[in-house]
Amino acid sequence: MELIIERVVASCLVVVGFSYGIQNKVWRDLVKELLKQPTWIMLWSILFLPLGLIVIMGHNLWVTNWPVIITILGWLVTLKCVLYLLFPQWANFVLTWSDQFLESYIRVSGIVLTLIGCVLTFLTILTL
Repeated sequence: MELIIERVVASCLVVVGFSYGIQNKVWRDLVKELLKQPTWIMLWSILFLPLGLIVIMGHNLWVTNWPVIITILGWLVTLKCVLYLLFPQWANFVLTWSDQFLESYIRVSGIVLTLIGCVLTFLTILTL
C-alpha cells in the first residue's frame, strides 16, 4: 500500500509540475478566481482533503529516509485544505501579487514539483 501511495504522489507531482510550467497563465487565472470566491476555494479543499488524508493515513512513515517526503507532503496538503475550510480568506494576500509575479511563482513551483516528482519516481523504482 505504501509503495502505491509513493508512486501515485510522485506521478502526480510530475504531471502537475509540468502543467504549472506549461500552463502557468491558466493556473494564474485559476488561483485568482478561486481566491475571489470563498465557495470555490472551499469546494476545491473538500475535493483535495481526502487525498491528503489518504496519504497520511496510508503512509505515515516518520523515518530518516526519502519516504518521509511523501508523509510530509500528505500533511501539508491536509493542513492547507483544513486552513482553507476554516479560514477561506487566509491566502488573499496572493491577490495583491502582479500577474507576472504570480506566473513566475507558478512556473518556478512547477520546476520544483517536477524535479521532486522525478526524484521520487526514480526512488520508488529502486525499491522494487
